[in-house]
Parts: sequence; structure tokens; C-alpha cells
Amino acid sequence: MEGEVFGPYRLDALIGSGGMGEVFRARDTARNRVVALKRLPRQLAVDEEYRARFQRESALVAQLREPHIIPIHDYGEIDGQLYIDMRLVEGKDLAKVLATGALGVGRAVDVVSQIADALDAAHTEGLVHRDVKPSNILLVGRAGPDGMTVTDRGVAYLVDFGIARAVDGPTLSAAGLAMGSSGYMAPERLTGDDWDLRVDVYSLACVLYECLVGNRPFPAKSLPAAINAHLNTPPPRPSEHRPDLPVGFDEVVAVGMAKDPAERYASAGRLAAAARALLTARTGSQPFPVPATGPAP
Repeated sequence: MEGEVFGPYRLDALIGSGGMGEVFRARDTARNRVVALKRLPRQLAVDEEYRARFQRESALVAQLREPHIIPIHDYGEIDGQLYIDMRLVEGKDLAKVLATGALGVGRAVDVVSQIADALDAAHTEGLVHRDVKPSNILLVGRAGPDGMTVTDRGVAYLVDFGIARAVDGPTLSAAGLAMGSSGYMAPERLTGDDWDLRVDVYSLACVLYECLVGNRPFPAKSLPAAINAHLNTPPPRPSEHRPDLPVGFDEVVAVGMAKDPAERYASAGRLAAAARALLTARTGSQPFPVPATGPAP
């Protein structure tokens, strides 16, 4: 498909693909700029409910100005296919980075904190991402021996709001459940119970665990096994795999991955704040007291 013309765009290279479409490095010939163009599967444009949700949520995401959310230039439909035109960001997704091993503790907390900022901004506008996972986190910057970046802090972006859902909106058609997403999915989504922004908090806690350990919280080999683990298995303790962790990370992960959303952190920012506090606690101090979850903002 490289070199294909799609409306005013010339598709130069395929960057990535998945269940929700393909992303190309493309040239917008009308504005003479290079962009990242996402094309959704053709069958989605036939679903009137999905089309309406796509238009509504794309408009909301396009208004977000949080620095850890990649800006949307344009969106719409060309020749019966939905698309999103985004700023092109060169980087590597977190899943590829974690394939080589866990992150340094400081870097892990920094990445999670940046993604928490993105989620809190989206949640304020009534958007739930629903698919927070390492492959949807893009890292820009080179990590040094201490886990931070050599030249600067580095930037983490949360990408792919393609299956986001308005908190107060109706439940519309959704992408099929797959291993890549089920590894980070909150129990209430798996059971069909009512859910809210705290499903993203659960997923972010799963990402934190994987950043610290290098493996998913429940590395099941089948979809039924993964679902059963999220529903019935207690949250894993990262210290069992990494005893050098500061005291308190087990508790932070446990609260973030609580089966009952009422027992979870009320926002992604509270999860990140609890993790950051562990890095600044004095050596030899008592375990960090996990902040009260409280009602979601």
C-alpha cells in the first residue's frame, strides 16, 4: 500500500497495524506536511452507531491540549473509510522496550506519571481510553543506566483513543477482546458490570507492574486463563520478582489493581502520586501509607 493515494494523503510507509486499523507515515499534500495517518477497518464505517461515536469522540480528543496526548489535526471519512490525521512522533512503543527487560524504577514511575497526566486530562473531558497497555504508550528519548534519559527526561505519549468511550455515553459496538488487551483489562469490563474511568486506573497499575518486573501481571497463555486471573487472582507482588524495590510498591499495585473499583485509586494521578512518593521516602522509613481512594473526581 506504500505510495497509495488516499484523498489528499500519500501513504509512504506502514508504521503499525492492529485490530483497530493501520497507521501510516503519510504526506498531507494539501498542507505539505508529514503526518501519522490512521485508517480504521472499512466495516466500522458501515456501523452507524460506531460512526457517530467516532465523530463525537474524535472531536473531543482533538480539543485536548495535554502534552502527553498526540495532537489530532483532522478526522473524518474518505471513500467509505474512517481516518484520523495526527502529528507524527518518532519513538518506540513501551511493549518493544519491555521485551528487553524491566525499566529502572525511576524511569518506570516517570513513564506512568506522564501517562497518568494524559488520562486525567481525558477523564476530565468525559473520555475513558479503555485500552491502556504498553503497545499504546510511545516513548521518545534515550534511557541511561539509571533508568532515566541521558539528555532529558524523555517523553511518554498515550496513543490510540480509537476505542475510547464517553463516560456518560451509551455502550456501542466495541472491538473484539484479544490477548493484547485482556492482559490489562479491569474485572468489571470483563463481567459487563457498570464501569467508569477507574478501568483506566486498573490498566495503568498493570502497566506499572510490567514496567517494574518486565512481565504482565497475569502472563496467561490463553484468553480464558487471562480473564480468570483478572477476575479471581489477587494482584501480584512486584517485590517477589524484584526484591530491590523500595518498600510500598506492592501496596500501590494492589490498590491500583483492586477487583472492586471502589477500593482503587480514584484517579490515575493518585496512583502516580503514590508511586512517586515511594521514590522520595527516606531510607529506613516506614512503608508509604497508601492514600485513601475516595470518590472519583
